[in-house]
Amino acid sequence: MKRMVAVVGLVGLVLASGVFAADAVHYTAPGKAAVDLNTASLVRVEVKAGAHGDAPSAWQGVNLIDVLRAQGAPVGKALRGKALANFVRVTAADGYQVIFSLAELDPDFGGSKVVLVDKHEGKPLDAKDGPYRLVVPDDARPARWIHSVTAIELVEASTAERAPKP
Repeated sequence: MKRMVAVVGLVGLVLASGVFAADAVHYTAPGKAAVDLNTASLVRVEVKAGAHGDAPSAWQGVNLIDVLRAQGAPVGKALRGKALANFVRVTAADGYQVIFSLAELDPDFGGSKVVLVDKHEGKPLDAKDGPYRLVVPDDARPARWIHSVTAIELVEASTAERAPKP
């Protein structure tokens, strides 16, 4: 019994300390080990955007393309040939997913602004939206403003399922 109490206490301590990062965003890419993202070293940005008729407000976080670049995704001059078919799939805690082409995000191509935010109006996101969400200020509909982000994957189109040829 004492051993069980000690184990339960230890598990509680580990969870409280954040060693198991339940709030982490997991990143995967072909040929690389999965990692929990650390955005602390990336340049923070602020965007003004509103959704569902709300007035624009301030969202703070990091550009998704900077996250991808930091993880070694082929961006800039390396984004050519087969890599132009790569896409990024972002998944929420409830299983909702959205995708972006890598070229759509790259400033040398589409340059779409997509921000992985952790703050709104300078405050951490609440439990409903956070700890991370995407904000896509230029989307006319906020359907890709995915909340409770848990995973970001770089997917090579050559390894994705292909539609049968007609």
